Amino acid sequence: MRKTAISVLVLAFVMGIMAFGAMAEEVAASADTAEVVATETAKVEVSSDFDFLRFAKERVLPDFHPTVKVEDAQADFDEKPFDKGDGVTRAKVGIYYKGWLRQHSMLVEMDYREEDRKVRVNVLKDTNGLNLQGARFFKDGEWVSVAAMGWK
Repeated sequence: MRKTAISVLVLAFVMGIMAFGAMAEEVAASADTAEVVATETAKVEVSSDFDFLRFAKERVLPDFHPTVKVEDAQADFDEKPFDKGDGVTRAKVGIYYKGWLRQHSMLVEMDYREEDRKVRVNVLKDTNGLNLQGARFFKDGEWVSVAAMGWK
């Protein structure tokens, strides 16, 4: 009888600990969700008439890697366009392309200023760093006129 009572107490104690652990996990998960929601609402997405994905694929990629076939490349948002302030819209775009030996990717941060239609590009990551120094338009984070690049 005594062993049964101790077993029941131990079982109740273990179940209480497990219930507390589950509750702690739920609280942690809800805190993570609240943090993500707060971060996402801080960056309000904007609908700009500027096509970041197409521009990254058709202008940015060939500027850094002129031998790449643009038709085979893909671009996708790593961070959707949001209003940075002062009339500037920012987006992070991942560009995926085939190199001579393997698949490569670039992560670029692009700022678009609508008032004078200028773009600034900052390469954050490139798995094929061969031609980064040879860019014609996007050097050292300078603003470049979209019209000067033949973009409408």
